[in-house]
Amino acid sequence: MLFVGAAIGLMVMLYSSGAKQLSTGSFFIFPVMMVSMIMMMRNRGGGEKKSRGSAKNQERADYLRKLDELRVDVHKAAKAQAKEIAFHHPDPCDGSLATLIGTPRMWERSPQRRGNWGHLRLGVGVTRLKTNLRPPTKVPPPEYRETVTTVAARDFLQAQNVLHDVPRPLHVFDQMGWSFFGEPHQRPIVQGILRSLVCQLCVFHGPDDVQVAIISDDTQAWDWAKWLPHNADEEFVDACGPLRWIFPDVKAFLDRLDGTVRSRPPFAPIMEGMELPIRWLVVVVDLPGADCSPILGDVGRMGVSVLEATGNEASVLANSNSAYILDEIGNLLKASADREIN
Repeated sequence: MLFVGAAIGLMVMLYSSGAKQLSTGSFFIFPVMMVSMIMMMRNRGGGEKKSRGSAKNQERADYLRKLDELRVDVHKAAKAQAKEIAFHHPDPCDGSLATLIGTPRMWERSPQRRGNWGHLRLGVGVTRLKTNLRPPTKVPPPEYRETVTTVAARDFLQAQNVLHDVPRPLHVFDQMGWSFFGEPHQRPIVQGILRSLVCQLCVFHGPDDVQVAIISDDTQAWDWAKWLPHNADEEFVDACGPLRWIFPDVKAFLDRLDGTVRSRPPFAPIMEGMELPIRWLVVVVDLPGADCSPILGDVGRMGVSVLEATGNEASVLANSNSAYILDEIGNLLKASADREIN
């Protein structure tokens, strides 16, 4: 006899490949998880005896219970993944960076160890769950599906495939620069973002690999940078120590470092096996109305990354690939075709 409300099956096949880091060193690969189910079918025959409602409800309950059990496993994997991400990208606002100073993790990122080279936490957001949840490949037509279990399976796959509020890194060296836009009254927020990036950069990257120059008319906001060894001018040293690369405008920066900048070849994406510059120069331009084109050139310069907060809509960095925009409540959003920079 055919079932009117066919049985529900949930087959979860877990096979462990062991915890293995991705090449970025940022996440773990957890066991691949395959979710498959046999949907409830409606009997289209005319004379079959219908299953009792209580039996159908029991089958639904069994199926939902299986989903709950699977959800527990997924949440364990998600928590482990989030912990791994946070290890590599700690919160720069809660004092975590200070605890790394003087430990083996200070200056741990270098061109010789490319895993997290140039990766800095920009904020928190959504990322993909590394555990692979695969939907069923053989699904009956809509008219044959049992509604409750179909909706439950769909919602499960949609909700459990992502992690929320986890650190999202910016790959600073992957492009010639990045720009940050906000309203004039939001400048302190933008400065906080730049300050966070600089602090992470100098904690995780040594001064032998990365140098930092600051261009700003707000000297008070950047006075603290004079204590960074990455900001020292090694060619100009007196009894008080080296001068610092903190400049009031682009012209002053070029007066000192024009030769260093112009000697760099055109920017090219970093490829495996590529010979990198001896030192990477990160230039922070916190100066409304400034023109960064003399620093960037037409296509950027290899080994030079500009973090620009000028509000200059004509900048080569004011595009959907390089720009971020603060919304009215201070959320940092990636620029896109439908999110204009203005």
